[in-house]
Amino acid sequence: MTDSSLDKVLTVAQEAVVAAGMKIRKTVLSSGKMKLSTKSASTDLVTETDEQCEKLITVQIQRNFPDHKIIGEESSGSGQYDLTDAPTWTIDPIDGTTNFVHGLKLSCVLVSHIVNKDVRVGVTYDPYTEELFWAVKGRGAFLKIGNGESTPIHVSTTRSIANAVISMDPGYGRGKVAVQRYCAIQGAILMRSVRNLRVIGCTGLNMAWVACGRLDGGFEEGLREENKGPKIWDFAAGRLLIEEAGGITRDIESPSSPDAPLDLMKRSFFCAANPALAAEILEGIDEGRNRCPL
Repeated sequence: MTDSSLDKVLTVAQEAVVAAGMKIRKTVLSSGKMKLSTKSASTDLVTETDEQCEKLITVQIQRNFPDHKIIGEESSGSGQYDLTDAPTWTIDPIDGTTNFVHGLKLSCVLVSHIVNKDVRVGVTYDPYTEELFWAVKGRGAFLKIGNGESTPIHVSTTRSIANAVISMDPGYGRGKVAVQRYCAIQGAILMRSVRNLRVIGCTGLNMAWVACGRLDGGFEEGLREENKGPKIWDFAAGRLLIEEAGGITRDIESPSSPDAPLDLMKRSFFCAANPALAAEILEGIDEGRNRCPL
């Protein structure tokens, strides 16, 4: 795509996420009883607002790019989805739905644009702080707050786990093996004297905060074959933000390829400020996995 085409994609994405964010804030302020249902598990929630926001974003995309494909969380649901070389948008209308349902202001709106299976535009919007994180391939990563100017962001300079704050979410697994494995990995990282751990419950914010240096790393395990873990709409935008902010991602589902970046078609995410820090975190993950293999 040309630079002007990407500029239009970015504008549509930014306007769409801000409009969805206004809808989210309106719902929160109304304090009305929201319609709630579950998808793949009791921990996998969806609300009427999720569906309304996805529709709002979809309409804006289709109005401007009628021939582009769309992979949306609520339209694709917990089923399988395919990614082709065609121009494709991903939408997560409310990433962090559980937080949203419980009144925790830790959710965001995520939109990405992918061409030839490569993320070209990524946008993350926090509707509560009005922080708009965005990146275009090859142009860097930026943060715009409210009506302010966009300013460049960069990952932290932290290279040691002892100085790092890391996010690690448990995902949806609540079975005995999944819980033991999560606790084993958590324990292995704590034993490496990590400065602290956080459970945010929102992949998009995890990755945006690593991109701007608030967190030093973050990850969540999953497995596509078991339909567990974050999906393409959760981390496509974040992958570009991280990379354009100078950080790295890793495919933690493929131990045989330790340096491979996050795979858009898999169900785990991992990001860190730099390779040195990533290596320490990955050692902890491997130790925990060895204690509690699947």
